[in-house]
Amino acid sequence: MKMNEVIRQRRKELGLTQDRVAELLGVSAPAVNKWENGNSYPDITLLPPLARLLKTDLNTLLSFQDELTDLEVANLMNEVAEQVKNGDLEAAFEMARDRIREYPNCMTLIYGMATMIKGSVTMTRPEDASRYKAQADDWLWLCAKGENRHVRESAIVMLFSDALERKALDEARTLLDQLPEPLAVDKQQLKINLHLASGEEEKAMDLMERQLLKTANNLITQLSNLMDLSWKQGQSERAERYGELSRQTAEQFDLMPYDHAIADFLLALQKKEAKPCLDALQRMLEALKQPWDPSISPLYPHIKNTNDVGTFNTILISSLLKELQRDEKLAFLREDPAYAKFVSRYLTPDDPA
Repeated sequence: MKMNEVIRQRRKELGLTQDRVAELLGVSAPAVNKWENGNSYPDITLLPPLARLLKTDLNTLLSFQDELTDLEVANLMNEVAEQVKNGDLEAAFEMARDRIREYPNCMTLIYGMATMIKGSVTMTRPEDASRYKAQADDWLWLCAKGENRHVRESAIVMLFSDALERKALDEARTLLDQLPEPLAVDKQQLKINLHLASGEEEKAMDLMERQLLKTANNLITQLSNLMDLSWKQGQSERAERYGELSRQTAEQFDLMPYDHAIADFLLALQKKEAKPCLDALQRMLEALKQPWDPSISPLYPHIKNTNDVGTFNTILISSLLKELQRDEKLAFLREDPAYAKFVSRYLTPDDPA
């Protein structure tokens, strides 16, 4: 039950009018009406006396015992994502804040909203970016102190990455110390062994395929990082080798088409070679426009979920195009005769030329 529903239900059960509640709390009757309709929320200083007046506890008043399902969280996040997709980050931000006020103890929701707002700020670079980022960081710190282990550790990882980016190394070390050491054994492998021992071969296959896919994606990430660092160190031959291994990994493990092109793009970017860079970028953008279903590969027939084309991919495509037009490192692309024709394929009428 949401907070506004708790207030309305308890008030009626106690035979209190909105006017009486307002009088006892020192607020206006319209304010109480807004609380019950979910149009606004009581000030934090009013929560203890409101809970006492309604003869309930703060846990119940704040819906602390209500935990949203994964589907409910996804639906709420989709509502916010639609606002981002429509280019209204302020509306998305306010909606995210309202949802968190409704479910202040659902760490999964809070973490999801925080990451969505931070990601949207990074990709769209609004003028008021600092305000959005500060609130999202506050949400992440809240998650980092929560009881949900998965959410807590994920929030700590995000805060750690931010600290590294800001060169706040002492803060990064403190956050790193909060993360547990990895288990000496792989829990997922133990689950696989249990499924096999129970004769649940299909479940075991599903887990094994997911482990394989995760490992292959991790390989791509590390190879890309090694390629970039090698190039910065002047080790071009080594960087080329890492790039070739990245391409082979994507091909051999049937990874999504985007992963097939990323190494070519990064290498061409370092070399400032316009045509190979635009070719790779086109493959990446086309991959983002298409759904990817791992189960079409003979390696992952049990993984039925899909990487569907949705709001995130739409925003990512828009972000990549914006970077093309303003990043100084990509100036050599904009000088190429083929650039204008390339960009025109993907710009929407609302995008700047």
